[in-house]
Order: sequence, then structure tokens, then C-alpha cells
Amino acid sequence: MFKILAYGLPALPLASLYFSIYVLVGEFYFKNYGLALSIIGSIFIIIRLLDAITDPIMGYISDNFPLRFGKRKPWVLIGGTVFIFSTWMLFVPIYKSVDVEYFFFWLFISAIGWTVAYAPYYAMGAELSMDYLERSKVTFCRELFTILGIIFASLLYSISFDFENKIFKSGIGANIGLFQICIFSSIFFVLSMFLFLLSKSNSKEVSNDKSNILNIFEIFISLKKQKLMRKLLLSHFINGLANGLPPALFVFFVNSVLKSPEFTGILLFLYFLGALVGVPLWIFICNKLDKHRVWCYAMIYACFIFIFVLFLKENDLILFAIICILSGLALSADLAIPSSIQADIIDLEYLKTGRRLTGQFFAFWGLVSKAAIAISTGIALILLDIVGFNSDENNGKNVLFAVSFIYAGLPIIFKIFSIYLMWNFKLDKKTHSEIYEKIKA
Repeated sequence: MFKILAYGLPALPLASLYFSIYVLVGEFYFKNYGLALSIIGSIFIIIRLLDAITDPIMGYISDNFPLRFGKRKPWVLIGGTVFIFSTWMLFVPIYKSVDVEYFFFWLFISAIGWTVAYAPYYAMGAELSMDYLERSKVTFCRELFTILGIIFASLLYSISFDFENKIFKSGIGANIGLFQICIFSSIFFVLSMFLFLLSKSNSKEVSNDKSNILNIFEIFISLKKQKLMRKLLLSHFINGLANGLPPALFVFFVNSVLKSPEFTGILLFLYFLGALVGVPLWIFICNKLDKHRVWCYAMIYACFIFIFVLFLKENDLILFAIICILSGLALSADLAIPSSIQADIIDLEYLKTGRRLTGQFFAFWGLVSKAAIAISTGIALILLDIVGFNSDENNGKNVLFAVSFIYAGLPIIFKIFSIYLMWNFKLDKKTHSEIYEKIKA
């Protein structure tokens, strides 16, 4: 159990910063430095798509070029360090006046750092266990710390401690909130890396001795033959589009539709608190039912809850708080179950070909995830510009409804497509058990 906990810990500080980049930074640069929403959205799309292209390369490097302390851990340390430093530069700009070039450069460097850490970190999670059920525990543990990191970021964004009067203050400025997130994440990253590097990985790491030559098309060849992986990736991408829209517009929705900007951090906290509560629930359900069906049920549930967002208006704070908690329950399933299913598919690929390209498969998974986030985040901000959204809160009813529809309506449509793809997925608990027995034989 210590091995799993030590593995999951780094997700907390990294997720805290990653969440802040895609939920909080856009509004911060829009209001404080006057960058147009369409420009911010376009930059998100360009950088994340460029960054996603490098993921398969990083996966190959992780699979084939181990460093002195292992084939995964050193890359997590290097990439995480670069990511932490670049987010400092984004959240706490060194200049009073910041232009588009500054924002583009440091967002790009942060994306590189995330890539270097992401592919080996997720690949390592797939290698911690070969058991169908324990693999879900590994991914849920990682996503549990991910959710905790986001919860801390949400609180630190809206609450600070007044040392002079010895009280907590709410409604602090975005610049103070982002600074607090940087401090917390940096300290926790150092502590988590200490345990992470000291913990023991699987004593028998799977080596890939059949090919030490970089073939950029290798993963595409595998995908061409692997129908289940293609279906999972497509479903994950579409669901990623759905999940990327609400975080990108959360601050704008609370500020303009509900007109309650001082409660932004608290509402985010409630949303991810719901996700935290959902972790043991989904683990329990995954022990009883097949993973793909559990994921479908979670998406159906999320669609039902999100319908009510379309009817909210100014001062419906309590209703939205309830929606945040209830919809958050589905998030932990979205975060953990798909990557757990992918690890099972990698076992099937190994059985068929004798090759375990874990790092490259998870790098491609990262490419799809990043593409979904990039497109949904960018399009969300661009659509706000198109409908005529104003930063001065002087928006008409049609504009406010458009914000609500982009925030909640589009995700429902995307999730319905994802459910359709996964409902009759042909890799259940029984099938994986047969695959595992053949691998052991």
C-alpha cells in the first residue's frame, strides 16, 4: 500500500498547478493584462497541440532510455521541476506589464515540463500491478491525490490567512491566490518527490528488447490493429471535450451568470470535494461491475445533473453549490476508470505481440487528453468572444444563456456520444482474467 501511496503523492502538487493553468490563468490574464479571450484561447490550442505531438517521443524515451535511478522516476522529477518553475513565471509575472509573447513562452515551457513528467508517470502506474481490480486502486489513488491538489488550489485561490489579525480572509485577489498556490505546490512537490524516489517500484520491470529504434509510426501501427484501443481513445477524447468546457468557463459562469465572484473558490472546492467523496464509491462499484459500464453510468449521471445548470440565474448560489457537489461525484470516475481500462488493453496487446509499449501507449493517451483539453479550453474562450462576452459584467440575457449552454449544454451532447461508444465495450472483467492467465502461463 505504501508503494501505491508514494506513487500517487506527486499528482497532488502537479494537479494543483495544472488545474490552475486551465481554469484560473485565462481569466487572470484577461482581466489583469488585457489579453483578448480569443487570443488566450488560440494560444491554449496551439501550445497544447504542439505539446501533444511530443508525447509519443517522450513515451519512447521513457520506455527505452532508463536513467541511473530507473526508467520512469527521474523523468518525473526532471519534468516536474521544469513544470513548477514555469508555472511560477506564469502565475507571478516578473514584469508589471505582460504581453502575449510572455504568456505564450511560459505556457509553452510549462507544457514541455508536463510532457516530460506525464508519460513516464502514467506508464509507471500501469506497471505497478497486473491485477484487474488492484489496477483500479492504483489509478483511483493517483486521481484521489489529483483531486486533493485541485481542492487545495481552489481554497488557496479564494482564502488567505491574515497573520496580523490572526483570521482567515476570503475574496482575495487572483494574484494573491495564484501566488499561494505556487508556494504550496512547490513545497509539497519537494516532499512528495522524496517519498516517490525512495519507494520501490516493481522489481521486475518489463523491458522492450525487440526494438531500440525510434519508429514514430509504431504506435499508429498498433492502433490500426487494436480496435478496442481506438474505440477507447475516441470515447476518451469526446468525453475530454465535455470535461474541458466547464472548468474553462467556471470562473466566467460564477462571475457573470450567478454574479457571485467571491464564492468562486468555495464552489470549486465543493465540486472537487464531491469528486473526493466519489472515489470510494466508484472503487466499490468497480469491484462489482465491469469498468466500462461503470464509466457509462457515471457519464449518464453527470448528464442528468448538468441539465439543471441551464436553468440557473443570478443569485441561485445554493442550487449551484448542490449541483457542484453532485456533479463532482462523477468526476473521479472520469479521471480514473478510462486509464485503468487502457492498462488492461495494453495487456491484450502484450499477449498478441509480446511487446509492452506502456510508455508509448500512455504518451499517446496523453496526446489525446491534451488535444481534448486544448480544443475545449480554446474553443470555450473563443466562443465567449464570438457571443460578445464583456469583462465589465454588462452582458445581456442572450449572452448569459450562451455562457450557460457552452458551460453545460455542449458537455451533455459530447458525453452522449461517448456513452454510445463505450456501452458494449468488449473487454470486461472475465475477458481480462483470461488474458492475465495466458500471460502468466
